[in-house]
Amino acid sequence: MKHLFRGGRRKVAAVMAVALVASLSQVAPSSAAEKPKSGGTLNVGIFDSFPGYCMADNLANSALMAGRTIYETWVEQRADGKIVPYVLEKVENSADFKQWKLTVRDGVQFHDGTPVNGDALVTSIQSGRGALTLLGRAPSPGTAGGFNANIVDVVKVATNTVQVNLYRPQVDFLETLYASGRNFVRAPSQILGGAKCSTTPIGTGPFKLVSTKLNELVVAKNPNYWREDANGTRLPYLDGITFTFLVETASRVSGLKSKSLDIAMFTSAGEVKQIKDLQKNKNLTTILSAEEYYPSIWMNHRIAPFNNKNARVAVSFAIDRADFVKVRQRNFVAPATSIVGPNNVMYNEKGFRQYDLGKAKEAVAAYKAETGKDLEFSFPYTAGSTESLANATQIQKYMTAAGIKMNLLPLTTAEIIQRAFPQQFQAMALLLMEGTGTAFIAPFVISDTSGGNQTHILRRTPLAVLYGILNLSAFSDTTSEELIWQAKATANAQARAKVYKRATEVLQSEARMTTISYLKYALAYRSNVKGVGELGLVNGGDRKLMTNFGIDYTGVWKTGK
Repeated sequence: MKHLFRGGRRKVAAVMAVALVASLSQVAPSSAAEKPKSGGTLNVGIFDSFPGYCMADNLANSALMAGRTIYETWVEQRADGKIVPYVLEKVENSADFKQWKLTVRDGVQFHDGTPVNGDALVTSIQSGRGALTLLGRAPSPGTAGGFNANIVDVVKVATNTVQVNLYRPQVDFLETLYASGRNFVRAPSQILGGAKCSTTPIGTGPFKLVSTKLNELVVAKNPNYWREDANGTRLPYLDGITFTFLVETASRVSGLKSKSLDIAMFTSAGEVKQIKDLQKNKNLTTILSAEEYYPSIWMNHRIAPFNNKNARVAVSFAIDRADFVKVRQRNFVAPATSIVGPNNVMYNEKGFRQYDLGKAKEAVAAYKAETGKDLEFSFPYTAGSTESLANATQIQKYMTAAGIKMNLLPLTTAEIIQRAFPQQFQAMALLLMEGTGTAFIAPFVISDTSGGNQTHILRRTPLAVLYGILNLSAFSDTTSEELIWQAKATANAQARAKVYKRATEVLQSEARMTTISYLKYALAYRSNVKGVGELGLVNGGDRKLMTNFGIDYTGVWKTGK
């Protein structure tokens, strides 16, 4: 996740940072007529750095792509959106969706040679919910503690099987277990390794760590990787990959053109011109993610002025979304019509305030009548970034037209993230919510991710702050919150969607946050790169070709230099 108005870097310590805009369709290239070739290395340019690899070191999007060469996830997402077992062999649930049995796949081992089994799964889940932190055995789970707060207990019931008990019923528990590709299968030796947890990633993936620093990750082929292709060839094909953090867009573009890079990743938050130019380059293939990333303007309800609804309504009405998309994003994406996009189960246009300057001015006047003050607030952007400043200045223009004073606050990305959690800004732009489901939506719009569990393991500890720290607008809305939990307990998909949409309408009616446009990502690669998107999931079906964390490299191969 990322700060909306970035300069390029995204150090993500306790959580996440940046971006702004939408998405299109994906077109999978094909090299099916060519036989995959083993060997060779790739150089990949990305726009995120590598702050660490422990539970609280949440790798941002393009760095997450790199991290996922070392790590895999217990479950994976198919192209149709369904979450299916991956390092897990089987998943079973009780009729009330409060008990989930997870069985680990046989024959998978970590890079340190230890087996992936029920004990490793228990260690992974317990560390993610903070239980091992309380025992002094593992570092803080960071924001993962909030995501996993609905878990009451984890018990090993067989060598390779554990049972997860939930406080509230959760039809979408597998989405939580996936965490949008972020819930890694980490080795117990890493989790329990103290300070080394952040610096020594140990996973089950097709590649192993060679070296890592803030601006680079080098990985090499895992000779003991558990997957083979359809012809019985052990994966991966590549000998290694070097991922380099290149903050300047021009560096990634020139790297592709000069052939010093084989692949580079981009975001529509300020890199639209470059993406469009790359799409025209006949020597490159450019693929786009779906429009499933929803940057938000978060307005802090705990402090003035946004503890007043009229202030939130005024800002929501004042943003000319169509103009912003035209001016800042070259109509590359669609203006937002809800706090989430049309592909999300919670999508609902009701209650969402579209641009209306007259109504914005009315809300400004109502705010002054109610408080006796002019509507004024500060808004952070990434210092040193021309794109970030331009985006913030464009929004400032809309605020000025409505009679709102918006003060621009230049800060480094690290400073922004440090102050964002817990909620210290009056308002800010941050990409948190994403996907077609709700596991990466709900934690950001509810005040207590434990579901109100008063006996939760973290309840009387400092880690209890994680229950609500992801809710950047810092509000408590019992109506929408209960609707979300009700939907999570509803088995019928159509009925569940209706309840979710009601929750969205409530959130939008109260102007808890707003959205300008959605976001999409692009990945461009040279003609010597083959196999992108062609390797299916282990249990069948295709994975998503392109996401916020880019592509999967397990089946990628290379011809020539």
